[in-house]
Amino acid sequence: MDYQKIISEMTLDEKLNYLTGADMNSGYELTRFPVQKMRYHDGPFGLRMKKKDNQKQGDVELKIRSAFPNAVKGNEVPSTAFPNGCALGATWDKKVLREVGNALGEEFSYYGINGILGPAVNIKRHPLCGRNFEYISEDPYLAGKLGAEYVKGTQEKNVGTCPKHFCANNQESGRAYVSSEIDERTLREIYLKPFEIMVKEAHPWSIMCSYNRLNGVYASEHKQLLIDILREEWGFDGIVISDWGAVKNRAYSLLASIEMCMPYQAEAYGQLKEAYEKGIIDDEMIDKALERLFLYYDRTKSVYEASECDFAKHHETAVEASRKSMVLLKNEKNLLPLDAKKLKKLVVVGEAAVQPFIGGDGSSRVKNPTQVDVPLDEIRKMMGDSVEVIFLGDEKINMFKNEIGVMEGEIASIVSDADAVVFFLTQDYSCHSEAVDRNSIEISPNLEYAMLACRRTNPNIIAVLNIGDAVSCGKWEPFTDSILVSWLGGQGMGRAVAETLFGRNNPSGKLPETFPKSLSDVKSLENYPGDGYKVKYEEGLMVGYRHFDTNHIEPEYEFGFGLSYSAFEFANPELDGNTLSFDITNISDRDGEETAQVYIEFPRESWTSHPAQELKAFEKVQIPAHETKRVVIELSEDAFTYYNTALRKWTVENGTYRIKVGNSSRNLPLSVAKEMKSGDLLTQIHWTF
Repeated sequence: MDYQKIISEMTLDEKLNYLTGADMNSGYELTRFPVQKMRYHDGPFGLRMKKKDNQKQGDVELKIRSAFPNAVKGNEVPSTAFPNGCALGATWDKKVLREVGNALGEEFSYYGINGILGPAVNIKRHPLCGRNFEYISEDPYLAGKLGAEYVKGTQEKNVGTCPKHFCANNQESGRAYVSSEIDERTLREIYLKPFEIMVKEAHPWSIMCSYNRLNGVYASEHKQLLIDILREEWGFDGIVISDWGAVKNRAYSLLASIEMCMPYQAEAYGQLKEAYEKGIIDDEMIDKALERLFLYYDRTKSVYEASECDFAKHHETAVEASRKSMVLLKNEKNLLPLDAKKLKKLVVVGEAAVQPFIGGDGSSRVKNPTQVDVPLDEIRKMMGDSVEVIFLGDEKINMFKNEIGVMEGEIASIVSDADAVVFFLTQDYSCHSEAVDRNSIEISPNLEYAMLACRRTNPNIIAVLNIGDAVSCGKWEPFTDSILVSWLGGQGMGRAVAETLFGRNNPSGKLPETFPKSLSDVKSLENYPGDGYKVKYEEGLMVGYRHFDTNHIEPEYEFGFGLSYSAFEFANPELDGNTLSFDITNISDRDGEETAQVYIEFPRESWTSHPAQELKAFEKVQIPAHETKRVVIELSEDAFTYYNTALRKWTVENGTYRIKVGNSSRNLPLSVAKEMKSGDLLTQIHWTF
């Protein structure tokens, strides 16, 4: 199709209308041309679309759907609810993100949707951001690399992705107007980096600008951000879509290269027309935006064709992704995995065992999942009929619904002869929600109290954390022997939890964020939520583990941490140029997966401040019992650079870099040195102290 010919034949009215959404999720329809309207839908973990908007398929009824109280059946088309970003980040598994992307692409194509509004890769600057459950990590490298695989997987199915929210949307409080005040180096190394990685490695077909201001200018009007950096420096050739309602003036946003303003705004056409008549925007600018929109159309046009969608297979993909995300934080006495053949009685406590939070609330919430594996049901399947399984829900453990002394005695009596007690711990649903930040990282006091009551008569306590972000564990952790984080693990989470508890799945997830002992230990919270107009990122580079490791602050659980039912040893590091190799040996009787993490420490004689270490590579490796695998990782030149604000470029420093290898930011047993020399013509004087 000759899109240039179409553009040349379009009237000015058609052109201006085409630059703005026609409704909540669709673009303008050009009825005079053989071009169908484009549609852009949430969410990053599964499609949400009203049945009335389902124009491609007939009424889709899935018999595999199980009863689930949080589903809004009847209003939404069925779609697979995949694990949220917090869980996907915990996989540290590029293959899993690629497979999830493939499945999402198939479902969106099946329903005739051109673009998926994701992935969300904002940095988890602090644990109170209400939308952290959507985001992958506190580390830009991990977020960028996993996000890139998601993009590749989805676009392989000819459905466009839309990495968001570009840029520095790190709190929900005041997100529509607050200015994120960030110095250039921090902006480049932390907040822009995941987007840069995705653009350069995966080439997403669209990017979503954020609501907030960046250094005083709205992201939707930020020419330096959207033109100078995104397009001219990184080579982005797709379209920029506004977050829903982020555009304040359609003409000003077009000047900054926003091709698609969403959703429909009654004033948008008039703003464009007035700016055109005043010469603020011109035909060349309008036509360039239309060319990019038609390129996006061409890339995604196969969604208008008939396609198949295997929802049952996608459910298995969701289960596997959840399996890979399970993070074992504690396992004293090797209480896990449980042996179903030896159990006679198991007590399961907590409402999340029957009504799990499979995803957060807001635009990413999948309202009609194709099926939901309920944890308690899956546990009973694992146990069989010969084992007594007792469930204690909210009616039994809520301090406000029971007489405390009597309730405590009843709970203690019920669990006293149980082989183990499994607690499903969570926060209120509002703690993982768009548009509102958390005010606490504590779990429900009812659950803490019930756990204490159980511990008095039963020593075998297992905690399953059904959470979207870091929580404080200090108050209740001493009462437990094992802690498993299941995150907001999607519709297959229930089965993945049961399989992990009973050893059919060997946990291999790692924390994509630091779990602090206290909010007072989080440096960035000293400047949150700002003064109502701006929030100063005065912590600079010291976000997450960078702050904790540099300032020797002990977290509850460190970045990258996660146990396994297997045990591993690292040995024999070698460096040949930029090729790093080392051995990982599985010293246990159980096959398992380990994630090798590579951190780089900048020269200690540096004239520039750096974090103590930074993640620069990772690789997840399957290793059979009692076998050794040689892991080979190619380190990029970028791994040794930092952004020099004086030179306005990425640069290397003279000196000795330390390359450290292990399985968490605090467990790095291997180290090799690499001498680097800067190519910049600058005076280098090293003092001897």
